[in-house]
Amino acid sequence: MGNNYYALVAGLPDILLEDKKIVHSSAELRESLREEVQPADFKLVELLYMPFDHQNLLNLLFKKEEEWEPRGNFSRDHMEQFQDRKNYEVADTENLPVYFADFLEAFHGEESFENYYAAEQELTHAYYRFLAERPNAFIQEVARYQSVLGNVMVALNGRKHEVPYDNNLVGDDEITAALKKSRTRDFGLSNEVSDIEHLIQIFETDHLLDRELKLDRHKWEFLDEITFFNYFTIEKVLAFVLKLFIVERWMELDHEKGKEMFNQLLNDLEAGFQFPEEFTLAYGKK
Repeated sequence: MGNNYYALVAGLPDILLEDKKIVHSSAELRESLREEVQPADFKLVELLYMPFDHQNLLNLLFKKEEEWEPRGNFSRDHMEQFQDRKNYEVADTENLPVYFADFLEAFHGEESFENYYAAEQELTHAYYRFLAERPNAFIQEVARYQSVLGNVMVALNGRKHEVPYDNNLVGDDEITAALKKSRTRDFGLSNEVSDIEHLIQIFETDHLLDRELKLDRHKWEFLDEITFFNYFTIEKVLAFVLKLFIVERWMELDHEKGKEMFNQLLNDLEAGFQFPEEFTLAYGKK
């Protein structure tokens, strides 16, 4: 049995807002959740933020002058310990996820990475493998979904522009094998990826921003679907975090669209706080 967070889930908008037109950052949400959820559940929360740590780490390792991403779990001072082999050997790696520590060991060891993108791909691959091994069905499903979605989009783009893409696919399974070999419209994946035709239709959207919006709505609907029966569990919180990432992205890409999506997030939450009918019938209350 998982933990239930009745007050937390019902109060998520209050955690995020001073008023409903201003989005508090997902970094602030994480710090609030640190105090609100059980330690094991908070580890799951942190896992969702790890791609921002990937970004910060790779920028340091490849000396890219990029702005620090505040949504990462680890501070700049902590991450700077990993910039070179000498400092890494005496660095504190105790709290790093295993896959992250393994990547650093490989990077500073005998294994070499040709460039930033090769390192990014290896780290992403390791991340998805790590998520797939977590004892939480939501985390596993998110890992598979993100991996499949990313690979399908890479393959469609490569096929459209007639450029090699095999080495840009993340993972090694029957889906990546089909994406590499098949020349049919759906890569022969109609059984393995039930919404492959919908993804192809999204990709065929001419306007890039419209395509991105459709993809993010697809992600949003996926999160709704896999948490439909999670009423006050950590999965509901995790889905909220991922949706907030989407909102933050659109605040940067298109502020008005971002506000619209945030309002949708609030409306979804408010609607979702109604107890399900079976709960009402069983316990005589809402």
